[in-house]
Amino acid sequence: MPLKGVSMSSGKFVIGGVFIIAAIAGSIPLFFHDYKRFSNNTSSSTINIPKGLDFSQSSSLDTIGTYNNITLKRSDLTSQERQTLFEAESQTFSAIESILAKRYFDNLIKDYMKKKNIANVSSAEQLYLREKSQISKELLKSFIAQNADNPKLKGKSQAEQEAIVLPYLQNQAASSYFRSLIAEAEANGIIEVTGVSKPSTPKIKIDIGDAPSKGPANAPITIVEFADFECPFCANAQPVVDEILKEYKDKIRFVFKNYPLVQIHPEATNAAIAGECANQQKKYWQMHDALFANHTRLGTQTYNKIAQNIGLNISEFNKCRNDRSIKEKITSEIEYGQSLGINATPAFYINGVQLMGAQPKAEFEKIIKKELATKN
Repeated sequence: MPLKGVSMSSGKFVIGGVFIIAAIAGSIPLFFHDYKRFSNNTSSSTINIPKGLDFSQSSSLDTIGTYNNITLKRSDLTSQERQTLFEAESQTFSAIESILAKRYFDNLIKDYMKKKNIANVSSAEQLYLREKSQISKELLKSFIAQNADNPKLKGKSQAEQEAIVLPYLQNQAASSYFRSLIAEAEANGIIEVTGVSKPSTPKIKIDIGDAPSKGPANAPITIVEFADFECPFCANAQPVVDEILKEYKDKIRFVFKNYPLVQIHPEATNAAIAGECANQQKKYWQMHDALFANHTRLGTQTYNKIAQNIGLNISEFNKCRNDRSIKEKITSEIEYGQSLGINATPAFYINGVQLMGAQPKAEFEKIIKKELATKN
């Protein structure tokens, strides 16, 4: 059951859930929630940077190499190739950023150890971060009250509840403080990557075609989602998408494209077909929402029940579901997604900028606000 009252990731934190060590800090014992961007079976592709690959030149240079005496330019790359190159260059940039951040933090800790006369580095790191991220009694009590129905807290005494929640909140606060510390150092020029240029996020022109959409056609922001109705992470992403669309209203056009992961989700294609058939009766979004709400119970019985609930002509609906051309359309969308290099769902394109996984609202807004600023 989600814990309430946490500012990050729309409060979707679970006591005893999956946590990962903050990679940017190396040995720093900070933990924060894995946003579960991809499922275990559809993890993001790993870009192995070949030995000798030199990113010392600006990533903005158009010419990237030759083959058979043919010059290859960035502008010649396919969408998939541009995304692959961007991910590889981003890994290099992020790795250098992480090294600099750790060196910066290590220096702070060395000074702190001298000041406090502490000999153990790990103890000094934890104590330093604990001092910088205190949890008040009021916050602790409020958090427990908001999550009183959580199974991990039910039936426990106040002292036991505090023993469970306090380390969790301390880790969250420490993680937040560390990120703010590094961000401030970068903003003030104390940490600066100079060995490579920060790669520019590629913009991919997405062919919307006749895919279902909502919002004004001339909206300054177009969000295209490639998703699978049987994918739990796609289902988890929908409340965030709904929140974004509600907040930005007429500034966003939202487009949905089917991308069923048929290897791991046997019912995903049939669910996509149900959506297309509801679209023929002008009830696409009602079916879309209901399919995600029932993503663990997909099947003919569920499709027919939803169809009845949203007022579809059942005879026409079932006739459509057996129409071979509908399945061919889904197959075509899968092939198109593959041509873009999509290997996991959900995959979002915000004015052509890729955002992978069930991300928190803040990650969407970073791109949206940047795009809106360029329109003004």
